[in-house]
Amino acid sequence: MNDILDIEIILKRKKYSSIYNVGIILIIIFLIIVYILFTYQYQTYYISKGKVLDNKLELIVDVNDIKYIKNNSLIKLDDTYYNYSIEKIGEELIIDNLYNNYQYVYLEVDGLKEKDNYVYQIKIPKEKQILAKYLKKYF
Repeated sequence: MNDILDIEIILKRKKYSSIYNVGIILIIIFLIIVYILFTYQYQTYYISKGKVLDNKLELIVDVNDIKYIKNNSLIKLDDTYYNYSIEKIGEELIIDNLYNNYQYVYLEVDGLKEKDNYVYQIKIPKEKQILAKYLKKYF
């Protein structure tokens, strides 16, 4: 007799509405996104082109980005990593039409054996930062 009452109570129990179920799923998805945003470390790069002159790599660099070149010793040239040292930073300041300031930077790259005027795409690591800070900067 008790079994019949228990089954009847279970069958008459109110079920949760679908809005409640969708709400729980959305909260879980939101928490996962927040967790990813505040834990994932994103590596940013300074990307430019450089030309080989007299076995040295010549770059035209924005004045605000020279600090990234000074603070690093690793460069990626066409998908291969090399060590480098700064040979010299040009004294003249180049100003474009939008009043951005640039300087020539000459790098001595270990193992660079290309002909003059060969153009590389370069990547220099800038900084590692949390994905939320990176997105905040651009939005």
